[in-house]
Amino acid sequence: MFTTITSIFEDVYHFSPGVAGLAYLGFGVGCLIGLVICGAVSNHIARTHSARGCFTPESRLPPMVFGCWAIPIGLFWYVWAAKAQTHWIVPILGTGVFAIGLMTVFMSASTYLVDSYLRYAASVTAANTGLRSLVGALLPLAGPSMYDALGLGWGNSLLAFIALVMCACPLLFWRYGARIRTHPRFQVKL
Repeated sequence: MFTTITSIFEDVYHFSPGVAGLAYLGFGVGCLIGLVICGAVSNHIARTHSARGCFTPESRLPPMVFGCWAIPIGLFWYVWAAKAQTHWIVPILGTGVFAIGLMTVFMSASTYLVDSYLRYAASVTAANTGLRSLVGALLPLAGPSMYDALGLGWGNSLLAFIALVMCACPLLFWRYGARIRTHPRFQVKL
């Protein structure tokens, strides 16, 4: 999606190259909003569950369960608003919604991994970062050919449909995460 922001705002909205960079402000503001929302909700849940004595790593997942839906919504909003050539602020608001979802998923997943593997928190964080960086480095290489084949509208819609399917993952971890974490087959042996 990031590879399309500059081209959309230069080609569709006729922004100059310098001004087209300002289109990323929606994403930046959305990240800040998502960070604040996720932090406040996650801390409230952690305090409440700790006080009741029922805190588990899965207590970190509710912000992700609800926030993950903002990713496909933001992707659809961004691309189809630009495709319809609505006012330039409308697709920027879509990138903000996308960023809110992205931050709630990212922060919830990170804290869930740390809480799940306290003893190995540095290793699990490094593995998560390495995998995320590898995907982040390779996936944009496929972007131009995907957008050439599908166009901007359906190319970003494909990403949104993938994100929509992936919205089931937080629900599965919320329901079965404790069983997976405590299963003897998945225990780390030293």
